[in-house]
Amino acid sequence: MNNLNALPAQRRPSTGRPVSKYCAKKLPKKYKNVMGDYSERKTAIDHYDLHGMQSTLGAMYGRLTSTARETKRIYSWLANPSHIEKIASSPTTAKMKCRRAAGTGTTLTKEAEEQLVQWVQAMRNDGVPVTTHMCVMALEAAIDLVFNDVEFRAGWHWMDGFKRSHGLSLRTCTRIRQQTPEDGLAVLGMFSAPVRKIVEDENIDVVYNADQTAVNYEYLPTKTLNKTRPQFVCGGKTKDRMTAMFLADTTGTKHPLFLFLRTTKSTVKVVVQENLTQRQGFGNRLWESVDPLQVKNDCRIFGNPTAWWNSQISLKFLEFHFCQRSDRHTKKVLLIWDDYSPISQSKSWPTQIQSMSCWSVSLPTTPGLASLRTSPGTGH
Repeated sequence: MNNLNALPAQRRPSTGRPVSKYCAKKLPKKYKNVMGDYSERKTAIDHYDLHGMQSTLGAMYGRLTSTARETKRIYSWLANPSHIEKIASSPTTAKMKCRRAAGTGTTLTKEAEEQLVQWVQAMRNDGVPVTTHMCVMALEAAIDLVFNDVEFRAGWHWMDGFKRSHGLSLRTCTRIRQQTPEDGLAVLGMFSAPVRKIVEDENIDVVYNADQTAVNYEYLPTKTLNKTRPQFVCGGKTKDRMTAMFLADTTGTKHPLFLFLRTTKSTVKVVVQENLTQRQGFGNRLWESVDPLQVKNDCRIFGNPTAWWNSQISLKFLEFHFCQRSDRHTKKVLLIWDDYSPISQSKSWPTQIQSMSCWSVSLPTTPGLASLRTSPGTGH
C-alpha cells in the first residue's frame, strides 16, 4: 500500500492542438509568381532571338524542373519588346519590376494638379506659408463643380502622393528670429512705391484695402462624461471654420463684412444652381435664418462646401461695394487685393474683372509680409 501511494499521479491528456508532424509536407516552390525586372526581360528577349526558346529556358532558368519551365511569360515579353527595351536601357528603371506611366489610376487630370502646383509656387514666391490643409481646400474649391465627395476625397493618401510627385514637402524655411521688423519694412516699402505711383497717375482720392482671414469658432461640447453601458451616437467634431473678408479705406470707414460658411452641397445639380443664384449658396430652409441675420448685422453671408473664397463670390464682392458708387464713371478707385485665394490665380480672373462696368483700375496684390502691415484692422 505504501508503494502504491508513492507513485506519481497520472497527467490528464492534453486537449490542445494535435501534433501535425506526420501530415503532408509543404509543396516545393514552383517560382511561378516570381516577377523578373526589366533587365532580366531584355536579356531573355536577346537570348531568344539568338538561340530559341529551349536554350533560353536552359540558360536562364536551369534551376527549375522541366514541369516548372513555362514559356507563357517569355512570350508575353516578346509581344512588347520596344517597351522593355526603353525601360531596360536606363539604369534608373532597369531594376524595376513594374512601370506605369505618370497619371495612371488617378482621379484628377494632369492639368488640375499642375494648376495647384502653380498656385503653391505663386503663394511661396509672395512669402505666404502654405499648409497641406490649404492645398486640400484650394483643390476642393477648384474642382467643386467637377467631382463629388464620393468620387474624390482629397485624403492624406492623395496628399502624400501629390507632394512626392511634385517634389513638395513640409519644411520650416525660417524661424521667428530670422525675420526682423526691418525686413518687413523693406518689403512694405517695395510694395508701397508702385501703389503711390498708381494713385498719382490715376488721381485717386480713396484707397480700399481688402483682407480675408479664417475664423475658428467653437460650440458647446457635444461630448460629456456618462456611463459606459448606454448607447450613444458618435459626438463628431466640435470645431468648424468660416472665412471673413474685411474691407476698409483711407478715410477710416469700415465697410460691411463678407462671411463664408461651410454648407453641404445638394446632390441635385438643379438645386445647386438655384441655391447659388438665388440664396447665396444656402438651402431653402437655411436661407430663412440667414437672410434676417444679414439685415440685422449689415453684412453679407455666403455658403459653400469649403467655406473658401472663389471667383464668383469675388465678383459679387466687387459689385456690392463698388458698382453702386455715384461717381464710378468719372472717378477711379484703388483696391489693394489680398491675393490669398487660389481662384484669383486663374487666367480668366483679370478678364472677368475688366468686364465689369464698375471697375477701371488694376488690382495690386499684397505680398506676404506686407499683408500683415496693410490689413484693414491695423489702420495702415
